[in-house]
Amino acid sequence: MDNQRRLIRLDSSDFLQIQPVNEVGEIYEAEAQDFTFMGICFCSSIEWKKGQVLALNYFIPEDNEPVKMKMVVIWSEFISSSQGYFCGGQITDIEEKSQAQFAHYYYKKLKEKFSQ
Repeated sequence: MDNQRRLIRLDSSDFLQIQPVNEVGEIYEAEAQDFTFMGICFCSSIEWKKGQVLALNYFIPEDNEPVKMKMVVIWSEFISSSQGYFCGGQITDIEEKSQAQFAHYYYKKLKEKFSQ
């Protein structure tokens, strides 16, 4: 299979709050596994459907305010009863006031990865 990733994915274990867009309901918690400017992979106890749009609060360590963004689910695969589902999605929108915060975090993680 052709790898279509254009950006370097960076490992993380950052806390996420997830809520389906246009649905009144519960806010779910998950842990990011990796991310880029374009997408996020995370583990969740919930099965998210391909094409579903999610609102995320991405909590960057050492920052007081989460990065608010939206993503569309590209895939969701059941891993195990203890891990739940492994999901991947494309970021479609980052709140304007959070864009620099998220870009700085990505750059910081890149520096950490390649300066070791």
